[in-house]
Amino acid sequence: RIRPLARTLSKWYGEVIGLNVLELTINPGITGVVGPNGSGKSTLFKLVSGLIKPSVGTITVLDQNPWGNPALMARIGLCPDYDNLNDEHTARYFLRIVGGLHGIPRPALDKRIDEVFSIVGMTDAADRRIGGFSKGMRQRMKIAGAMLHEPELLLLDEPLSGTDPLGRREIIDLVHLLYREHGHNVIVSSHVLHEVERLTDNVVVVYKGRAVATGHIREIRDLIDQHPHNIIVEADRLDDLVKRFVEMDSVVSVTFAPDRS
Repeated sequence: RIRPLARTLSKWYGEVIGLNVLELTINPGITGVVGPNGSGKSTLFKLVSGLIKPSVGTITVLDQNPWGNPALMARIGLCPDYDNLNDEHTARYFLRIVGGLHGIPRPALDKRIDEVFSIVGMTDAADRRIGGFSKGMRQRMKIAGAMLHEPELLLLDEPLSGTDPLGRREIIDLVHLLYREHGHNVIVSSHVLHEVERLTDNVVVVYKGRAVATGHIREIRDLIDQHPHNIIVEADRLDDLVKRFVEMDSVVSVTFAPDRS
């Protein structure tokens, strides 16, 4: 069972807090981490993958502490939010480099590379230069690199970012395939709630470095709908508009800005 678990976990960058979590449990399957840019999603992924050490607290992944633990890191695959691909390399050469870093013997590596190209739908592009790839293809290449060594846990940080509708559809289908047919447990992040909703029902909402909600997407949507929204409206005839607003059952209050008459 895969249960990345954090208790009283904090990561500070100088005087700036990157993440502050009292308790967080992530169960097997596909889990979405959603929040605006800068909310702490990437910091969480770096902590889970052992790339950075918590300033305070503990994090346990696959029953182990990931910090300074190469054996555990070999069981985790990270697809970062940045593009680390060399445009001059072919897709196959890139995966050979990744496989070499994992110590996979060459005959087994070549076989695994062909398998991975088939899984991510890029067999026809295996010997093409990465510089000619679309954004969606580059994202799938990053996922291919993360899953090459057959990790138990895949961390996909903003894999849908910058992709067109077709690219998003392909990556969403790929994430489902990785779990359902290939047994990878997946934690995937996005700053767009409806994108996460297409990936999974299990969601963690991160905001200003805190995990503010966890659970089923339907329950979280209900919480969002119940939370009051402040809406700023500009109009030439505010008096008429206010009369309409106060007649609405959903409007709690109307306030004029100080610089408005």
